[in-house]
Amino acid sequence: MLKFEICLVIVSCILLVKVANITEQQFLGFYDQYSDKLYRYIYFRVGSEELAQDLTSEVFLKSWEYVNRDKASSNKQLANPRAFFYQVARNLITDFYRQKDKSPLSLEEVADKVIADKQDGPLEQAAISLDMESVKAALGRLNEDYRDIVIWRYLDEMEIKEIAQIMEKSDGAVRVLLSRALSNLKGVLNGQLEPQIAEEISVQEQVAGEEAA
Repeated sequence: MLKFEICLVIVSCILLVKVANITEQQFLGFYDQYSDKLYRYIYFRVGSEELAQDLTSEVFLKSWEYVNRDKASSNKQLANPRAFFYQVARNLITDFYRQKDKSPLSLEEVADKVIADKQDGPLEQAAISLDMESVKAALGRLNEDYRDIVIWRYLDEMEIKEIAQIMEKSDGAVRVLLSRALSNLKGVLNGQLEPQIAEEISVQEQVAGEEAA
């Protein structure tokens, strides 16, 4: 899926990884396991294939530069590679918009293919029952934290602990954010969803609220 200079990224990262005593096979495993979803998440946020490709490659380069620079800290962080890579991606996106003095794109500006390939959760059911533009517009009206947490929890199926690590918050704070995000999403979609879908989102919201309590 990623149409950019993958070989250059792999070679560059492997050179850095060897310094940190991480094997070539381990790195290739990380890349194969996480690159596609990282690309999707970044594309979700920037709306440009070329930019998403560049930032995805930079995620791996920055990660291994960090590994090489501070082995003790990076070994601890890489105990959960997925959370670490997403944290790097989120920081790169923030830096991009800050440097360009631009506001993040709304999801209306992102292509339909960005929506997850799963079809069993409330967001995916909403996408089927409505049209993709309605779902993208609804998510696009959430603030950055709410949008990210919904994507990570229900599209990327991350655990609360992983999301907490990415956002550098406590598990409890993440549960509160998730509950608020679902409440906001339900409010945006109110009146657009079929009853059973609205009910499922309400159930998800209730569960998140109970976990936060």
